[in-house]
Amino acid sequence: MSFLDDEFLSAWADAGHEPLGGVSGTVVMKTSGGPEGKVAVSLIFESGVLRSASAGATRGADLTLEAPWQLAADVVRGDADPAQHYMAGDLKASGDMALWLELLPAWRAAGALGAPA
Repeated sequence: MSFLDDEFLSAWADAGHEPLGGVSGTVVMKTSGGPEGKVAVSLIFESGVLRSASAGATRGADLTLEAPWQLAADVVRGDADPAQHYMAGDLKASGDMALWLELLPAWRAAGALGAPA
């Protein structure tokens, strides 16, 4: 299993992790520089729980996050602070900034986005 491959995404969505506050919406994460080149995944949150993680960018996403592949992997696993990298400009967010501001503290408190090991 490799970060953001189909097996990872399936395991991630089925992980049964703790809710991230009350976050609800569709988040697209775009990465570049990884083994597969540019990769986009769509994450659907309902009441703080990741309900779906799938390859590709969902049209009409509420929030889009962009980061280099390794940084995205580190942030999702909790090995890097998303707020610090956002402030440094390494992690970019666009779209519904209210959703980003709701997701960010919950994500930081959880330490990770419930990613499989």
